[in-house]
Amino acid sequence: MTEFIIILIIVILFVGFLYWAYLPDYRRNPKEFWRTLIGMPIGMLLGGIGFRDLNEQIRKWAVGEKNEKETEK
Repeated sequence: MTEFIIILIIVILFVGFLYWAYLPDYRRNPKEFWRTLIGMPIGMLLGGIGFRDLNEQIRKWAVGEKNEKETEK
């Protein structure tokens, strides 16, 4: 029973984190939300362990090339 309570608390905290962290991003661009949801944690993990080039490729995939071209102008 104690394990169930601990797992339930962890799940509630995780769902609360997702709501707090990703809701503004979803409101900005719902079409690209799933790419962001998948790409950001993987990119952060890869960047943290030293794979910066792979992190950049995932960031470009998640954000899209068109946003980068618009910011260069």
